[in-house]
Amino acid sequence: MVKIADLICGDGSRQAHECGLVVGPDTPVSEALRRMEELGCDSIAVRRAGDDNDAVISRDEVLHSLLVELEKAQVQLSMLQRQIEGSISEQIDNMQEGVKSLVEWEKDKLAVAIDNMSEGLIILGRTGEIERANPAAKTLLGLTPKDSLEALATVIDGLGFRELIGNEGDPDEKKQGEFKVRSASGKILQMRWNEMIDDWDNCLGTVVMIRDVTDEDLAEKAKTEFIASISHELRTPLTSIQNSVSNILADVTGRIPNKTREYLHGMKSDCHRFAGLINNLLDMAILEAGSMPINRRVMNIVSVATGVIRQSADLARTRNIDLTCEISGHVSPVYADPQRIGQVLSHLITNAIKFTEPRGRVVVRSCDSGDDVVTMVEDTGVGIEPELQKQIFSKFFQISRRAGAGSMGSGLGLAISNGIIAVHGGAIWVESRKGEGSRFYFSLPKTDPFVMLYRHLSDLASRTGKEANDFALMILGFDVAGEQDSSVKTQVGSIINGLLAESDDFLVNAKDLAIQTEDFEVVFVVEKACAKQIEMVRRKIQKIVGNRLRKNCGNGPILPMLGIGVYPTDAIDARDMEDVARRKVSRLLD
Repeated sequence: MVKIADLICGDGSRQAHECGLVVGPDTPVSEALRRMEELGCDSIAVRRAGDDNDAVISRDEVLHSLLVELEKAQVQLSMLQRQIEGSISEQIDNMQEGVKSLVEWEKDKLAVAIDNMSEGLIILGRTGEIERANPAAKTLLGLTPKDSLEALATVIDGLGFRELIGNEGDPDEKKQGEFKVRSASGKILQMRWNEMIDDWDNCLGTVVMIRDVTDEDLAEKAKTEFIASISHELRTPLTSIQNSVSNILADVTGRIPNKTREYLHGMKSDCHRFAGLINNLLDMAILEAGSMPINRRVMNIVSVATGVIRQSADLARTRNIDLTCEISGHVSPVYADPQRIGQVLSHLITNAIKFTEPRGRVVVRSCDSGDDVVTMVEDTGVGIEPELQKQIFSKFFQISRRAGAGSMGSGLGLAISNGIIAVHGGAIWVESRKGEGSRFYFSLPKTDPFVMLYRHLSDLASRTGKEANDFALMILGFDVAGEQDSSVKTQVGSIINGLLAESDDFLVNAKDLAIQTEDFEVVFVVEKACAKQIEMVRRKIQKIVGNRLRKNCGNGPILPMLGIGVYPTDAIDARDMEDVARRKVSRLLD
């Protein structure tokens, strides 16, 4: 703050004055000017202590002196600004040098860490070019650490790696995956890759990890072979024990005391459980070896599910569980192994019963979904925690969804089911919430029923020698009034599903077949078709359809029609069998 005394040059003007405005030397200039303006004075007197004469300053002198002081202050301010700017610039330069040194040090540290990894690491750019590779990656792929990135690119191109990661997955999703290759030196390498995505969802490239798993694979193979071998060795004496116990219980060796019978029943139960464990171990071994025999044929999932439910009925009854199969609408046939798919359903249904409290419910449902047939096993059990759901299909993984004896198994059932469904080209998954039960699903690719029917007929017709025999094609159709009526479709669908579910009772040969070809039609193929066998099958169909019509439809407008053709009596070309059967159609019920 500039004072009025600071504007007085020397002793100032000390002549007598008539100014009516007198101020002290410490008065601010701004205050002095304000008071001069208020009083209309052209000058101002400044009275200093110990001085009898006042110094007089005119308005112009005040303003001039003030401008001079402002110019001095501006010069000083400019000098100070330059000093500050120079200091700040120097500090910024020092900070930048420090940050640069720190970044370089961290980069060098990261580079050293990458170069000293025992696992191989390759970084690919956005367009797939190799940007970096550590020595371990080059060594694992049969190169030397000094070889160029171009040589490494030639090696991975020979493996087809870049093409593989460029074609996998949904382009809108982050890509990742793994596969195994055998190097030129005979090593088995596991290659895992993952896209690098920044915070703005931009792809920066791909990082590839390479690991030598030769020893692990050999150990796993040895373990699998050992399990298979020991399981085979255990199966023979176990079968002998089971047969002996069954004979004793059947009083083949004479009557036995009740207490002994009780012990023997316990032994039989344990033998059955032990046999199941051995079978699971063998199945897991052959799945991992890639040698599981799959005997595919056209099959309907409804009949398989019904058969498994019958087998599981006693277990459900013992645990007071309501076990049902609910099928609505047309379910397409699939080309699969009925025994293996039945094994999957058995695992899922047994688990559902095991982990559902008494008075609970287990339901099996199946339906068409796009190009697949999806089957679901739903229970009202205690459910599975979300963090465990991704692990339950792993080998030997077990969870305690319920306390109590008998709830733990071998940990192989779901792993085997996963393997069987994968071999069939399907998928298996679970949906569950803790405390709300679980839903296990598996999907199998749909099969065009007519394509598979013609293939099946051609296979039967091409057999020669002892395997050659007659076979019959039976086409059951339903003439209805109002085919678009949803209630009529539901009624016919119920009859067909029931017929397919019971078809195993009268189709007893390995090559017998029952498939639904259209909404109102089902086709049966009967192997070894002598007149007696054909008549037996016809009467069974007649009985089942008649009972279901009376039970579900009353006197509704549904007329079942059956046509039968026999090969080679009615046609020498299997492709003509369908036309023959359709020409010979007649009413099934009188």
